[in-house]
Amino acid sequence: MINVLKRIKMKKITLKLFLITSTILLGFAFIIYLSLYFFLPTFYNQYKTNQIQTGIEELINDSRDLNLRNAIPLIDDFARKNNAMIYLQNGEGYIIYSPLLSFFEGSSTTPPNVKLDKTTPFGDSNHPVNSYEVTTPIQFQDVTLDLIVSVNFPPIDEASEVLILFLPYISIIVIIIGVGSAYLYSRFITRPLIYINQGAQKMADLDFSEKIEVHSNDELEELSNSLNNLSFNLQQSMLDLKKVNQALKTDIEKERELEKKRRDFFVIVAHELKTPLTVMKGHIEGMLYRIGPYKDRDAYLQKNFQTIREMEQLVREILSMSKLEQHTFKLRIDEVNLAELINSVTNSLNFFASEKNIQIIKQIESPIFVNTDRVLLEKALKNIIHNAIMYTPQNQNVCITLSHSYNQNNVHIRVMNTGVEIKEEDLKHLFEPFYRIEKSRNRNTGGSGLGLYIVKQIFNTLSIRYSLKNTEKGVEFMFIIPLTKK
Repeated sequence: MINVLKRIKMKKITLKLFLITSTILLGFAFIIYLSLYFFLPTFYNQYKTNQIQTGIEELINDSRDLNLRNAIPLIDDFARKNNAMIYLQNGEGYIIYSPLLSFFEGSSTTPPNVKLDKTTPFGDSNHPVNSYEVTTPIQFQDVTLDLIVSVNFPPIDEASEVLILFLPYISIIVIIIGVGSAYLYSRFITRPLIYINQGAQKMADLDFSEKIEVHSNDELEELSNSLNNLSFNLQQSMLDLKKVNQALKTDIEKERELEKKRRDFFVIVAHELKTPLTVMKGHIEGMLYRIGPYKDRDAYLQKNFQTIREMEQLVREILSMSKLEQHTFKLRIDEVNLAELINSVTNSLNFFASEKNIQIIKQIESPIFVNTDRVLLEKALKNIIHNAIMYTPQNQNVCITLSHSYNQNNVHIRVMNTGVEIKEEDLKHLFEPFYRIEKSRNRNTGGSGLGLYIVKQIFNTLSIRYSLKNTEKGVEFMFIIPLTKK
């Protein structure tokens, strides 16, 4: 029952159009039937009257060129065709000729002094309703007479009675034809509308899997094409909006992640600054109250001065990190000679290598030039090589290799320190801020913990790929600089 109601609801326009069309057709059939019943006798009498009047006018016109005796065949023919009774009467009222009475003046059968009176069929003024009677002059070549014509029409009222008897059969035929025609017409008209409506409902439900195809060369086809265009444009707009939303969602997630990293970073920074400040506070308080060893102010002033320098360096590094994260930061792209840059950085770090008797070995091809920010790349390279020296045991080597990959159109730089290995769990966290392998957090051995984090930020800014891994000889840091096509 529910399915039936649902189908009826879906095809309401078909039902409405069927009912309206059926009502119109049956109404027209009923009106036509009533018109036949009430107006057919009148129309028939008027038609027969006009026909007889036309025949009389033609008879009068044709008789002018004939004498009375020669016109008799025309009169007889008119009487026979119209089933009429005709009399020719002279001025005294005597009948000269009548096909009905079969006599003619001057013949042996002509009755003398015959007049029309009330005893004759046409002497009664109250003639039947379905009849026509007229008296008009008619002129022949030899005489002018009065033409009397009387016609009794067939009883057309019987046709109306027959219509009443035939009404049930007519009604059945009209209903069958009307209802059948209305059903076929409504189905033919509404089928494409229902199909278009179903397609539009799918579009409303954001289902664009099917197109609406109507081939009727009319407004319905134009409507289906318009809906298809609307569907395509809406689908494209939704895809674009989806991409924008996805990008926005990604940006929001990145922003949240960045914000979280900032909060964590500042928490760590606060902790890193709090520890030396606490130490300095203790030193100064001891020197103020001359407690124990703090009486030697010069020694502790020197320690505090060194602590301040370390804090100053830490603040510089934090500020440089902050500049990289600003949206207003702009790169200064220059042509950089990588061989010259590597030599410059290693020369500045030779002092730290000589303290541990570490040899820096360089394998550099012919001068290679790249377009990048020299200041940032130099800072990253200095942090990498300095970290390699700091974590390399004495009497070991730091190997630096510069090579050009012609197939991939990029430059490979490898920095490897021998005689050392980093645990896998530490490799995952080395690029996090303030993470140090040396758990004692002694800055003389472990540094600030921002070196590789700064390298990561610089390489992300310069779109440089990098990796850090253990090898058989030691730990290798490799980064790849793309070459810009000229």
